[in-house]
Amino acid sequence: MAKNFVIALGREFCSGGKEIGKMISERLGVHYYDGDLLREKSKELGIDEGIFEMFDEQPTRSFLYSIMMDPYAIDNAVNSGKVIEAQRRVIESAAAEGSCVIVGRRADKILEDKEDINLVSVFIGADIEDRIVHYMENNESKEAKDAKSVRRLIERKDRERASYYNYLGDGKWGRAGNYTMCFSTSKISKEKICDTICNYIKTLD
Repeated sequence: MAKNFVIALGREFCSGGKEIGKMISERLGVHYYDGDLLREKSKELGIDEGIFEMFDEQPTRSFLYSIMMDPYAIDNAVNSGKVIEAQRRVIESAAAEGSCVIVGRRADKILEDKEDINLVSVFIGADIEDRIVHYMENNESKEAKDAKSVRRLIERKDRERASYYNYLGDGKWGRAGNYTMCFSTSKISKEKICDTICNYIKTLD
């Protein structure tokens, strides 16, 4: 019997990674998890929502950005292992329910030693100019009307994701050697990327 598979999909901000993840899940008929759906799963597991929010792809935010949350509360949670443990429980629970696509949240690093699943780690990027256009076309905020502000927003989001992913020192966000495959939506269409990943899944034992 073939193992279940998990496609762990990392992505640059506004690169189209979520859209690709949804396309893959629909094509293969498997569960799709992003931040919102993983948050719901954390509630099912009885994990305090505040703890989940702390590892919402920015667990070191208090150290690097000092915004939105009490840095002492985050420091204490991280140091006590609560955030890391909560993150692991949510991701492993999602993977245990069957083949799925998980967007972000270091799913690839959490699941990399699981011998009972086929892990496929994917990274999606795009040229910054294309990401600026994507954001401005899909958002109506004041920031979306100013290309320079949007660029700063995208660069900040990427820094946060990199800091989150690199926090434990067991991987390097966006480095090709860290993933099964990497794509740029500026070079290849989302549909072709989806085709490539789905075809690869068919080759797994």
